[in-house]
Amino acid sequence: MKLGRKNLLYSILLAGIMMLFLIGYFIYMLPSLYVNYLMEQNLRSIREQHNSYMENGTYEGVSVRSPSACFSVEIPKQGESIFITGKSFSAEITAKDETLKQLFESGKELIRSYESTEKDVEGKNKELKNIEQEMGAWMEDMMSLLKEKADLPVAIDILYLQDAGSEYKNENMKVHVFSDTMLVIEASAEDSVNQYTNYVAVESTEDSFVISMLPVMTPDMNEIRPVVFSSLPMLGAVIILLVLLFSQVYSKGIVSPIVQLVHHTEHMKDADDFDVAPLSASRHWKRREDEVGELSRTMDELYEQIKESYQILEEKNEALEEENKRQEVFLRASSHQLKTPISAALLLVDGMINEIGKYKERDVYLPKVKEQLLSMRKMVEDILYLNHCSEHIRMEQIEVRKLLEKKLCSYQVAIVDKRLLVEINGLSAMQIHTDEMMISQIIDNILSNAVKYTPVGEKIEILVKDKEIQIRNNGVKIKEDILPHVFDPFVSGDQGTGNHGLGLYIASYYAKKIGVEIFVCNGENSVVTKIGFQENEVITS
Repeated sequence: MKLGRKNLLYSILLAGIMMLFLIGYFIYMLPSLYVNYLMEQNLRSIREQHNSYMENGTYEGVSVRSPSACFSVEIPKQGESIFITGKSFSAEITAKDETLKQLFESGKELIRSYESTEKDVEGKNKELKNIEQEMGAWMEDMMSLLKEKADLPVAIDILYLQDAGSEYKNENMKVHVFSDTMLVIEASAEDSVNQYTNYVAVESTEDSFVISMLPVMTPDMNEIRPVVFSSLPMLGAVIILLVLLFSQVYSKGIVSPIVQLVHHTEHMKDADDFDVAPLSASRHWKRREDEVGELSRTMDELYEQIKESYQILEEKNEALEEENKRQEVFLRASSHQLKTPISAALLLVDGMINEIGKYKERDVYLPKVKEQLLSMRKMVEDILYLNHCSEHIRMEQIEVRKLLEKKLCSYQVAIVDKRLLVEINGLSAMQIHTDEMMISQIIDNILSNAVKYTPVGEKIEILVKDKEIQIRNNGVKIKEDILPHVFDPFVSGDQGTGNHGLGLYIASYYAKKIGVEIFVCNGENSVVTKIGFQENEVITS
């Protein structure tokens, strides 16, 4: 299964688990949390309502939970008046009847008795139970007085009066003490339908008692659950939509880069020349600091290491091919090239021994036998040294001009015999850091060709330049068809010279070993050979 489909299935599974958790949360925890929140808000509302009245004497500028039912009652400790203030009204009630005054006074005594009770919450709860009973009796006395009074502006005739205490259940009372002079009584009860809570804030001052009332209807958790159930389908659809949307975004952010990495890896695999630009070098991938970006950088580093290893292997293969070629040269020289001078020498020796024809003149042909033997010795020496030179490379400082002069001394006889003019110009104090034996062989082979192929009476010019030695032998040119192959073994410009064609091949082989470049071309009625050195090998003064 592809990664994108796996991600989709995981997202759907995650959405299902989230739905189960949310359903459980909404059904069992949310209603209870909502009810607790409303109770805290109601308690806060009665405190704000009461504090506003205590500071301003009104509810102006205060938002209360039940503005039509809340009110505050201020009972002065002296006098027969009571002040009642609501959200939209304020009134003063004055008792003129003696009996009513006595009832007012008995009510004040109830409050004074509560004021003198213990200050802890447990003690006040116990006292409130007693005061509640006495307050009930006080209210009955008040209703009886109103019924008996004949001078009231209205006639009160109670037609029906029933004790409603049996209608309520789960009655509960809490006292919240906020200071030494202020507390809030939270009294709650339930009937068969609703739950009711009355908040009564009581505070005593030097001159009066202030009572603030806030009646509210408390929501039931069972009333909230149907609303939650009705919202679950829409909530589930939104959750699934959001999960799928974020799953798509996540897939684009994770799966798409992985697919891109797969294509990039396939491109690396199919590239024959390792010419693949690193993926992590692009601007988009540089900004990625996550694991996928780290993977791309690691892949590119691994690819670069493989590329470097491949290049090293290619270089070693080329060196091995060169070594195989050298071994082939050795075998060919042993089996074929040496056979020709040996056969010629034997023929000359047999002719002189048997005094056949012109070979009776031994003084004439013995030097030719010697020449053949020297040619064979030169070839054998070159091949033998070529066979082990690469294992004994030793880098040291070499003075170029002294080396040239030394090598020219070995060809002095041939130079004099051919009346050649040899000039060395250019830098006189250039040194190179290289292997002495190999650079000597390179210069020796090039000078040997120059002396051998330069016509009688011509000139050989040697110019020592910055990072280069240039050797020009005038009066001769290399055939154009042979020029591209001058560094191949057994290629000679003139078969009549007795040259075995290994000089430039050996020179080029040594040059590769020590990092020297050799270039041969035709000049104006001349052959120009250039030996170039790397900049870090040259020391001039």
